[in-house]
Amino acid sequence: MRRKRLFIAVATISCVSSVLGCARTAPLPSSDELPESLAQLQLFDGKLSELMPAKGVVPYTLNSTSFVDYAQSNFALRLPAGQKAEYRSEGVLEFPVGTILAQTLTYPDGAGEGKPLHVETRVLLRREDKWIALPYLWNSEQTEARLELVGARVPVQRRGSDGALREQSHVVPNFNDCKRCHRIGPSVTPIGVTARQLNRPVSAGADANDQLVAWQRSGYVSGVPAADQIPRMPCWSDPSTGNLNERARAWLDTNCAHCHNPQGTARNSGLFLTSTVGEATTIGVLKSPVAAGRGSAGLQFDILPGHPRASILLRRIESTEPGVMMPEFGRTQVDEQGVALLREWIESMPAVDLATFAPGAVGFVNELTSADLAVWSSDAMSQGDAARGEAVFSRPELNCIKCHAVRGKGASVGPDLSTLGKRATPEHIVESILLPAKEVRNEYRMVTVQTASGLVVMGVVVVEDPGEIILRDPYRGDTSVAKNDIVDRIEGGTLMPSNVVSLLRREEFLDLVRFLVELNK
Repeated sequence: MRRKRLFIAVATISCVSSVLGCARTAPLPSSDELPESLAQLQLFDGKLSELMPAKGVVPYTLNSTSFVDYAQSNFALRLPAGQKAEYRSEGVLEFPVGTILAQTLTYPDGAGEGKPLHVETRVLLRREDKWIALPYLWNSEQTEARLELVGARVPVQRRGSDGALREQSHVVPNFNDCKRCHRIGPSVTPIGVTARQLNRPVSAGADANDQLVAWQRSGYVSGVPAADQIPRMPCWSDPSTGNLNERARAWLDTNCAHCHNPQGTARNSGLFLTSTVGEATTIGVLKSPVAAGRGSAGLQFDILPGHPRASILLRRIESTEPGVMMPEFGRTQVDEQGVALLREWIESMPAVDLATFAPGAVGFVNELTSADLAVWSSDAMSQGDAARGEAVFSRPELNCIKCHAVRGKGASVGPDLSTLGKRATPEHIVESILLPAKEVRNEYRMVTVQTASGLVVMGVVVVEDPGEIILRDPYRGDTSVAKNDIVDRIEGGTLMPSNVVSLLRREEFLDLVRFLVELNK
């Protein structure tokens, strides 16, 4: 079947007559199936394409909205009868069972000749034990949006910054893509409905109320403190709302932090981009990636202060190449304004000269002569200390334990470093760390696949048979991809970043090599 039906109990949700002043009393449909159409959710009155909120439906805006290929977002909230959301200073508000959150994505000139085009409405349904994320695809007549669990690609038009009309494809996520973005820890959860995002003026002039304060007065939410005690995220595109650093962090929070947080799907990367994170290394400054792959292009750090062109983070955000771009799916275009903001932000950081920043460090190594290799190896065995080297190996900033095991304990993306046997010569260890791409064993060669829906997965092959391939990487773990869903496959290279030890002092590197050699004796 083209659309797979999911049999999940849908709780009855009625209009909120006492709290929200809803004039309509008919309950929403209750059945064993998910609502097949947007109209069934009763979010809008009149002509559906006009998105006129029904009685009891609350339209809202966010301080910083995520980039979705230049589509504009229209947000709406519906609460169950007689219930309120609960304020939280951090994270999303606590919503009662039966809540509906909806985001309609529209291109103002998507149909050409100045006519707007709604392409999809993304819906989150709050159930007793979970949130369910669903995509609804609008028809070309703009009269209805139907549940489309397999996703879609929609041709649209938009005006560029130069005023010219451009054609592009809009990617409607499938059911699993929705879960990928909205999964925090083991559960699916909303992303944008936080105090920082919702705390904003709702009208202009002297009578303007902060949105959350206004919600509390209207009975939509409880527990909201005084306006000056509510955190606020700036609008990343509006310089009047925050300084350069605050706005750049807001862009990263809005577009990246749903995965790059301690509970998100990219938690193993160690790159956390929530705007409240304070440590520079954690947001990527002078941080080597856990697994480089094609995304790094040989660059050493997520962010090299003062050098945007040498920063992996910016390279991935301004790319549309599968396996390189971040976010890795859900877009086909580059956010030109966002890229300009991040470039300016990195350029504003005091430029780092690694020679003076880390005197005595290993530095960048792009080639090794036989003489260089002999010196490193000899010094490791004569000056290195295995006990100190074990401590170096365990440092979180090196990410060694994210990919490698020692004596069977640890990760299994790369080889167990205590089983190298005769290969564990000082020369082999030195070369493998400094030039990881020079020699890669077949079982650890990187494979990158792209699916028909636009998902890109890279890793080492764990299982491959005629029906599927399972790839392992330090971010997701094991990911199964059906062979008949693969449209492109690239093989070769290594997940291990180059120059991962560039900031280590020379003696620390010698200790590390000695530790790895001694492991195999």
